[in-house]
Amino acid sequence: MTYIAPFRNVISVPNSSTTALASSATFTGAWEDVTDFSDVVIALASDQPCTYTIQFSPDGVNQDSTLTRYLKLGKISAPHRFTVTRKYCRVTVTNTGASAQTYMRLQTTFGHRHPLNVPLDGTVAQDYDATCTRPTNFNYEAALGKWQGTRTFSKFGYNTDVDIATSPEVIWSVGGAYTVPTTAETLDIVSTDAADDGDPAGTGAHNVYIYGIDENRKYQTETVTLNGTTTVVTTNQWLGINRMVVGSAGSGQANAGAITATGTSSSNVFGRIVAGESVTQQCIYHTQLQSQVLADWLLINCLKIGVGSTPTVTIKGWIYSPVSNCKYEVFRHLLDTSVENTVEIRPSQPFIFNPGDVFYLTATTDVDNTTISARFSLIEFENNIYDPNS
Repeated sequence: MTYIAPFRNVISVPNSSTTALASSATFTGAWEDVTDFSDVVIALASDQPCTYTIQFSPDGVNQDSTLTRYLKLGKISAPHRFTVTRKYCRVTVTNTGASAQTYMRLQTTFGHRHPLNVPLDGTVAQDYDATCTRPTNFNYEAALGKWQGTRTFSKFGYNTDVDIATSPEVIWSVGGAYTVPTTAETLDIVSTDAADDGDPAGTGAHNVYIYGIDENRKYQTETVTLNGTTTVVTTNQWLGINRMVVGSAGSGQANAGAITATGTSSSNVFGRIVAGESVTQQCIYHTQLQSQVLADWLLINCLKIGVGSTPTVTIKGWIYSPVSNCKYEVFRHLLDTSVENTVEIRPSQPFIFNPGDVFYLTATTDVDNTTISARFSLIEFENNIYDPNS
């Protein structure tokens, strides 16, 4: 139908709906003549994730342009404003959730709208159709959770005993090599000290929070209550740990013993919290499958061991790709401790980790008992199509 120009903001009945959809079902609106309007605004709410489109046609038959947006659970359900580009348009909504919708509220409005805006102190959605004009430092705001779809992470770790014979070694407190997991498994969590017990509460660590990726290489967390020197098995399956940290402790204010996470099936070490440190120390990062990472800062320190002992250390950055099942050397720095023992690297272009990549640092030395520590910072960006429930 054609609306008369004086009615500047009109609800489109054929392209609005409150009928809930079954899983994978699609609502398709009717073609409407929108030549009297400059904009279309779509607002959608549901308890299931959805994909929705606005389609434009010159004749109400041929679909020449399709613009797609996503409704994600746990995210801001922002309305979207579209500029009219052809005579006719219609709206579709598909329930991409595993369950039927309990409700769906789709409202489409034709009119002449000003650009949308957001409050200066609000969280900015990843797909807002709005210009954010507040003074901003993107890295800081991402760290504060002000940008949906982003996650900052600071990785740090050390290896106190890199030897000639065992080089190269990964820079992590476990020492030696690191086996990149390729099959998800549960983790056995155990301490070397009985004081690390959550029930009954001991003087050491009571529980640990685990942050990493699941069997689908999606970000997940889990809280595990410790049972001292008795192994506790995680509920979730894991393909990698980005951090394990003590969540609460007794009078000792830290873990009394070393807390290790080991693959239940493989017996490979995924991470370890050294006694008294309360957090893993490992320069290893697992990227989500539907994300990319930008890392733009790296700090490396190598200890000079005694008078006249000045090791030459080679630091390498490696990326393991689950797509190719290959590891790639993406960074190398030679550190001559007779000249310097600390280096800070701020590349003009950031290191990029692609979806699913595992990044880790290794060290090779020409002097036994070399101590190396490192730290790097990154921001992880979820792809626009990222769905935590898929």
